[in-house]
Amino acid sequence: MDAKIKKSALIYIFSFIFLSILIWLIFDSKKNQNKQIYLNQKIVKAAAEFTTMLNGYRMLIDFVNRRYFGNTELLHLIYAAEKGKNSEKYIRLIKRKIKPLLDDMKRYQIDYIQIKTPDGKVLLGFRKKSSKKNRQIRIFNVADKEIIGGFKFTYELYYNNILLGSTEIILSYEAIKDQLKKIFKGEYLFLIYRDVIEKRVGEKKSYVQSEISPLFFYETGKNSKYQIPVEILSKINLELKEKAGKKLKKFQNFAVDVEVNGNNYVVSFIVISDVTGKKIGYLVYYELDNTVKMFNDTFTIMYLSVEVALFAMLSFLINIRSRSEKFKLLSEIDRLTGIYNKAKFNQVLESELKKVKRYNRPLGLIIFDIDHFKKINDTYGHQTGDYVLKTIAEIVKKNVRDTDIFARWGGEEFVIVAPETDLSGTKILAEKLRKAIEEHRFDKVGKVTASFGVTEAVPEDTTDSIVRRADEALYLAKEKGRNRVEIMLPEI
Repeated sequence: MDAKIKKSALIYIFSFIFLSILIWLIFDSKKNQNKQIYLNQKIVKAAAEFTTMLNGYRMLIDFVNRRYFGNTELLHLIYAAEKGKNSEKYIRLIKRKIKPLLDDMKRYQIDYIQIKTPDGKVLLGFRKKSSKKNRQIRIFNVADKEIIGGFKFTYELYYNNILLGSTEIILSYEAIKDQLKKIFKGEYLFLIYRDVIEKRVGEKKSYVQSEISPLFFYETGKNSKYQIPVEILSKINLELKEKAGKKLKKFQNFAVDVEVNGNNYVVSFIVISDVTGKKIGYLVYYELDNTVKMFNDTFTIMYLSVEVALFAMLSFLINIRSRSEKFKLLSEIDRLTGIYNKAKFNQVLESELKKVKRYNRPLGLIIFDIDHFKKINDTYGHQTGDYVLKTIAEIVKKNVRDTDIFARWGGEEFVIVAPETDLSGTKILAEKLRKAIEEHRFDKVGKVTASFGVTEAVPEDTTDSIVRRADEALYLAKEKGRNRVEIMLPEI
């Protein structure tokens, strides 16, 4: 019975492990779904903030363009510089005319302004200066490459319905970053694709290879004030190298979460494009956000709660099963001797007889009782009688096979079912048991003997018919003087 309880316990434990893994997978899938929904919302939010900021600056750049390059006098000078013979003279006049633009360029963080002819050649190019001593227009010779390092806004120039070319106003990445930090907090970084960096010209700026991917670079700001400490950003980027490095090549908006020093950060990557629509890099938005940690904590709490409930249920089931097996055992076992009782014996015998009928296999039956047992009780008392019963049960258990069924029939009578044993083999077993009992020396009592009745089952037998035959054999053994084995053949 202990083996059955252990087997049931193992089944419950394996079921618990299987359910635990299944519940973990379900909860983890749900957690990841919720987390991805939240990250998608962060992507939409970051993209909307960036677009709003860029559109705001577009309106500002439109104003600057109309203020300076919508001036008829300036347009005339540009026309003269392009068409006239003395272009140097007109360029000097243009520079004097737009000198106030330098203040606006500094104020609005406009990096470059270029005036191009219709064939794409640069007539005049200049950039903002940070110090008053260097407030001067710088002319660049840029015939075959583009100046990048910011967002380009292009406007066509017309004078008396004649196309003069275009102005390109380039807003620095730093300007966008600074305004985003002021309004939306967090930390921002523009990652530019390596191929784009290699094509840039103009006054050289410092571009550093990103820790996230060797394919992307970022422009270092001279006086950048970081919302997130630099050492934390470095650790975040190292985490992003594993989580985001491969995704960057796809040029699609995405967001990932990382944990650094006990805090969670959501990092959104928003694709940026040039004026032609070509994707050139990402706006990276770093934000301290412990909402993802909340998802993880909630998942852990829910999972542990279910596991505790599941474990409690498992313990309850094991306990119920154990009690059930114990009650079943008590209902089948004789309390005094610890062997099967008559009810269990009848159940086993009926099952074995079905095998005899179906497969025609041999089956032996032994009934024996203790000789003069009443005299032992009367002479030495019932405690001694109980001792004799228990001792004989132990002797028999040591001398029968594991497949043999040994039970107390009632009082001083015992029965043994011997599967796969014919009449001859059953008689040999009975004689072996008789001799073992006879040779044992019992405390107080000394020598105790027993009489045995033996028979063999036939397919036509019922429990009553085979027990009746064995009982008749036992009666015959007692009639012939006790302490002997007698057999009773089935009727043919």
